[in-house]
Amino acid sequence: MKYSPQIYAKAFSEMVLKPPAKGVNLAKNFLALVRKNNDQHLLKKIYAQTEKIVREKTGKKKIILETARNIKNLNKIIKKIAKKGDIVEEQNNPNLLAGIKIIVNDEMQFDGSMLNKINSLFS
Repeated sequence: MKYSPQIYAKAFSEMVLKPPAKGVNLAKNFLALVRKNNDQHLLKKIYAQTEKIVREKTGKKKIILETARNIKNLNKIIKKIAKKGDIVEEQNNPNLLAGIKIIVNDEMQFDGSMLNKINSLFS
């Protein structure tokens, strides 16, 4: 490993935020550099770190809504908490039993799951 995932992510985020005027394919060249340095195993970490840097610089949020099963009116909830341009992911997690868990920017914000309530009763 020649460089850390954070260094790669900083470089890649700068490319994403300030694309060149010409049709140069910087993403392809970036991947070639990662392969040349034999750091392909870091690509997931690089992607996650790049996404975080770009979100911070653009002021957007990543919102993850975890539910035990599909909810019909989930779009109403999303419209209340998300702004235009925010990244919203819906995930099913049967371990929650019931309720919803909302995670904003990879930090726990709200845990209204039945599993959390049961665990708090017995702790």
